[in-house]
Amino acid sequence: MSNRRKIVIVGGGQAGGRAALAARSTDPSADITVVAKEAFAPYERPILSKAMLLDAETKVPYVFDEAAAREQGIQLRLGETVTHINRAAKIASLEQGGDLAYDSLILATGSKLRRISLEGADESAVHYLRSMGDCIKLREQLNPGRRLAVIGGGFIGLEVAATAQKLGCAVTIVEAGETLLPRIGSPAVSARVQKYHSDSGVQFLFGVQASAFKDGGLQLSDGTVLPTDMILVGIGVDPETSLAEAAGLSIENGIKTDSFGRTSDPDVFAIGDAVNQMNPAYGRHMRLESWENANVQGDAAGRSAAGQLTEVSTTPWFWSDQGDLNIQILGMLDADRPAVERISEDGGVTLVQLTGNKITGAVTLNQARDMPLLRRMIADPEFFGDEATFADSDVPLRKIMKAARR
Repeated sequence: MSNRRKIVIVGGGQAGGRAALAARSTDPSADITVVAKEAFAPYERPILSKAMLLDAETKVPYVFDEAAAREQGIQLRLGETVTHINRAAKIASLEQGGDLAYDSLILATGSKLRRISLEGADESAVHYLRSMGDCIKLREQLNPGRRLAVIGGGFIGLEVAATAQKLGCAVTIVEAGETLLPRIGSPAVSARVQKYHSDSGVQFLFGVQASAFKDGGLQLSDGTVLPTDMILVGIGVDPETSLAEAAGLSIENGIKTDSFGRTSDPDVFAIGDAVNQMNPAYGRHMRLESWENANVQGDAAGRSAAGQLTEVSTTPWFWSDQGDLNIQILGMLDADRPAVERISEDGGVTLVQLTGNKITGAVTLNQARDMPLLRRMIADPEFFGDEATFADSDVPLRKIMKAARR
């Protein structure tokens, strides 16, 4: 009987793929199995709304492909689904038949799209964007001159809008709220992002909801009929917790874990979009949906499941490319408090929010070179700044960083 550690990863996305690689590097002899619903090896999703949607020849950004999985000794169970977890017996059962025994189980179940029901809408005209298959289906429809209605003014909707506009489509964003990106916590950023897209030709309708799709038009709650050929729904996601909930694990705005990624069962870890993890840097649980979070949590949980317990304590960081606009968000911004604005000679913008002389959040718009310095400042316990200094755009951030230490 083999004494090798058995690690089963449920979910073949970016977080699950990173966990598998980290587990392999930590324990070269472990039996590692990744169960993925999709028919693709683990890949990164951000590209789906940008380069891959723009160009069918774009290379798939695999975390590792099937050949690399074989080289690493990672078993990929593609197109399969875990339907039940027996925690007492440490067995994960597959819908396609068979059981997988584990010593450590990692749940990387991700998130599920929020969907809407539109009276009269043909399925072929309504699109969502979560998987490679969704991207391929949508890309076939984005031809010059076609009209796209995007329901939801969040990051996915804005990224697709920018891509579709580049492909020659006429794009209108329908947003139930009064501003874009309210979760950023910065009205100034929301306004600047809207201006960028408006200048690019994207139209906006705020404070209305879609109710039906009839006779080539999207009917809105205020009586307006928006002529359109196709619809993209981008109204957010919810954590996919059904498997964890059925297994009796603690659920609270996601699968609840400690800072090491351990669930209420210490032999079961959880990572990625589905997780509400304790973050020691903030002293509270946080559910983060980002490319970096998938990497950080995946790496840590993979090592922990392989016997090298690894904690995650990070400052949230998120990025979005929308056409020629790059947005990067660091920390947590408060929409009710002002932020200091810095404008560079080439038009890039950096906004910094301070609390008690400490940076608590920052956003850069086409000013990516500022972000590494801001990340160092927000992580430095000895850094103390002031709004007046940050407000002077003629003072370089590097000089501020060096001078404002106690």
